[in-house]
Amino acid sequence: MGLSSYDSEVLTGDKTLADYFEKAVASAPSGSAKTVSNLLTTEMLGRLNAEGKSAAQSPVPAAHLGGLAALVAGGTLSSKGAKDVFAKMWETGKDPKALVAELGLAQVSDDKQVLEWVKEALAANPKAAADLKGGKDAAIGSIVGAVMKLSKGKANPALVNKLIKEAVKA
Repeated sequence: MGLSSYDSEVLTGDKTLADYFEKAVASAPSGSAKTVSNLLTTEMLGRLNAEGKSAAQSPVPAAHLGGLAALVAGGTLSSKGAKDVFAKMWETGKDPKALVAELGLAQVSDDKQVLEWVKEALAANPKAAADLKGGKDAAIGSIVGAVMKLSKGKANPALVNKLIKEAVKA
């Protein structure tokens, strides 16, 4: 499944947790086991431990966790957005798709829209743009940050990076 030894040990250390993981993976797209594992070990276990609960007492059904992993894998939701949606799933028990729509957290992956933000960010940050054109790869961080600010955190980060690199080469 592509999991580290540590992840495997954590997930198999408790039968209930292992069963939950298996159900969540079955609800997620193929190849999403690592995403499910990350959500499970960081978000869910953190909350379960804080509240002194077991995996059997989770208010988030395994299918919902798998659905959340599917939204991340499909590019609909960023990993940060997934944490926000998980928190709401924990509170409400609602389906992740419904929460993404309700909270307006869907990532923007429209090339044209993201390119507009990239152009705006490059124009607003001429020094960083010049540094990037000059081969200073670290300057991309300030441009990415500007795009994310313009998009209110909704721009697909992988697409942002790709379009910035293309715009600088042009």
